[in-house]
Amino acid sequence: MECPFCLEDFNDEARVCKDCGRDLRLVRPLINENLALVARIEELQIQIDRARAAIDRATAPIRYWSTKIGIYLIAPVVLLLAAHLFIIVILDKSPLYLRVASIVIPLAFGFALLWSSHSDVRWSILDGILVGLFSVVGMLAVVAVVDNVPLLPQSFRDWREALEYVTSIALATVTGSAIATLLRRILPRTLDSTGAPGRVAITIARMVGRPVGAKALRRRAQKIQDNFRTVAAAAAALAAGVGSIYTGIRALLGGL
Repeated sequence: MECPFCLEDFNDEARVCKDCGRDLRLVRPLINENLALVARIEELQIQIDRARAAIDRATAPIRYWSTKIGIYLIAPVVLLLAAHLFIIVILDKSPLYLRVASIVIPLAFGFALLWSSHSDVRWSILDGILVGLFSVVGMLAVVAVVDNVPLLPQSFRDWREALEYVTSIALATVTGSAIATLLRRILPRTLDSTGAPGRVAITIARMVGRPVGAKALRRRAQKIQDNFRTVAAAAAALAAGVGSIYTGIRALLGGL
């Protein structure tokens, strides 16, 4: 928590601020109530956004899906194809630049998909796969026309590289959504402060630290659970990002 007098962090169980020495027993209930209200507002806002999206899907499905498909599927595919045409065909630059663009572009759209549309991560996985498939097929079509070669890959290695490229784009999209999830957990620091801690968190809370009362134990368990979720979101973003980068440049590194 943060001291309302000196704005320094203090232990949740402290009675006096270690920095300014002010008594915290009177203000602690107000701080907890304020944190709970902020968390509730954030939670309600997310629920309102999801309810509005559900209403739009039910009342105007054509407009809703055409807008989502246009923004989160067609737009990134067009940008990826434009990057391929500009970097590979027109400028004849190293494919590494294209692979970097193929990570940055879907990552940005994956971030927006969760941050702005409040979509589930499962939607970002589906969106990433579709963007990857359409983009890679489009790039193969451009190469086939320009170089007068067959559209489909002709060897196992070519098929593997194409599938790895699709995977890289999909993982970049998931990385963007994972980063958005992480930021939602970090920026509104109290987003989940009103949720009840699980049994595992309570068990861990009993195992660490000195014995405390039921309320203090609950606060300790809630903090453990929130920290675990934040770490899990960060690990998911890191894993997806590393996977996207590795699969994106693997072929360029000699298939290591």
